[in-house]
Amino acid sequence: MYLAPEIDKVLDDNKHKFIGELSYNAIVRRLGLAFDFPKDLKFKVEEFKDVDVNEFTVSGLYDMINNKKYIILNVSDEGKSLEFDEKTFSSFKFLISQTIQHESIHQNQWQHRDDVDEPIKLDFRNFGGTIEEEREYLADIDEIDAYAHDIVMEMKYYYPKEDPYKVLRRINRARKLPSYLYYKYTFKNCSWYKIKKHLFSKIYKWIPYV
Repeated sequence: MYLAPEIDKVLDDNKHKFIGELSYNAIVRRLGLAFDFPKDLKFKVEEFKDVDVNEFTVSGLYDMINNKKYIILNVSDEGKSLEFDEKTFSSFKFLISQTIQHESIHQNQWQHRDDVDEPIKLDFRNFGGTIEEEREYLADIDEIDAYAHDIVMEMKYYYPKEDPYKVLRRINRARKLPSYLYYKYTFKNCSWYKIKKHLFSKIYKWIPYV
């Protein structure tokens, strides 16, 4: 995506501020300072019982009503801090960049849409719906576009020495593409040919730009 160099540069330039042990709130605060608190981007931290101590995930939410992207650091409710070394910062940087770009795609989708329904706020990290609702969520054309971008990012991050088109040809054997595995798991034991075809067409679209 065209925003990737800008996002990655901000994170690389501020890398030294994240190496070591930091409290959850300090991490979020430093992210905000690094990105100079843009009006449409806000970082938050949320604690969960199902996240292991010293582990983290990153999720996002685009608020269509207020035109704001929320990037959420999901951490354990039993911990107080995270410690980053070179390896963990690399993962942290990738997930932050990936999530900002995912939500920026949604922002772009909505800003270039003339006739829309009432905007719906949805943080899928806390969705908690049925498998049918989850499938409906992943079948949405906007989500397919954004997740296809996620998949291409994962191809290039986890398989940097391989041609992404070759990775795509063997995608069902690839074990390091969490976004694609999420689709496979969600649509397990049901037909998703049309959704998969649409997803692959979007992956092809994004490969040259990621």
